Amino acid sequence: MQIAIFAFNRPDLLQRTLTALVANDLANKASVTFFCDGPRHEMDEPGTQAVRELAKTVQGFATVEVVERPKNMGCAASIIDGLTEMFRLHKRLIVIEDDIVTSPHTLRFLSEGLARYADNEQVFNISAWTPPHIAQRAPVGYPYDVYAIPRFNCWGWASWRDRFQDIDWDVKDYQDFKNSPQLRKAFNAGGEDMSPMLDAQMEGKLNAWDIRADYARFKKNMVGINPVHSYIFNIGIGSGTHTTTATTYWDSDLTKAVKHPRFLDDVRVDPRIHEIYRSRFNSPRLSFSERLKNKIKKIFKKG
Repeated sequence: MQIAIFAFNRPDLLQRTLTALVANDLANKASVTFFCDGPRHEMDEPGTQAVRELAKTVQGFATVEVVERPKNMGCAASIIDGLTEMFRLHKRLIVIEDDIVTSPHTLRFLSEGLARYADNEQVFNISAWTPPHIAQRAPVGYPYDVYAIPRFNCWGWASWRDRFQDIDWDVKDYQDFKNSPQLRKAFNAGGEDMSPMLDAQMEGKLNAWDIRADYARFKKNMVGINPVHSYIFNIGIGSGTHTTTATTYWDSDLTKAVKHPRFLDDVRVDPRIHEIYRSRFNSPRLSFSERLKNKIKKIFKKG
């Protein structure tokens, strides 16, 4: 089991992330590679150094490797570079960032998902997070612990080399997309914020990697597999530190994470859950400008 952990200058959050991850069912079978970004300026140096020391001294995994960036690459570039290298070396990968607290069953869930859907050309990734209202409003009698959705969620996720190795991170066909109402509407199947988020990225207002990965998923006509109950808690946003919205809008109850989840046999988007999911990202309670502002804050904190 290969895990990539991306970190910058937040040793307090990384410590909580590692404490939870080491407590996972399969942690002692995991080979972990840390990608530690370099400082942007002198004020970052104590934090980046503390992060590297944590990475070098953590115990509980099968193996640990630490990649120390000599200079600051920035969150997006560091992650894209790390993903490219890891998928060059490995066919499957689990990815955790430095503010993701996992349930004890997260690695098992992601590992089982990787095995189950490895040869399924409909599935782009497995995600460990879901909006909390999915569980609250799931259809009565829904027989699975996961669902398919046309959106890539990056808060604790896993995927395969053949899904990621050919991603066009420059989005060379963006102008065609920008000028096509049909393509923009189709991309927004996962939420009305998706096309504006890609616009912001391509206009230089945002420097993110995940919306570009999501666009690659869209072009492949694939879906993500999400849990009904989250397996992770984002302590960077869920704590309220980097967001102006109510914390319950993002919070996860990890006690409900299922140890032996019932996966989809036939991967299809359930229209009932799809509508519930879209309501989260189309809600007037959280406008696109607020989402963009929160995302920029989060990226700045991550380097």
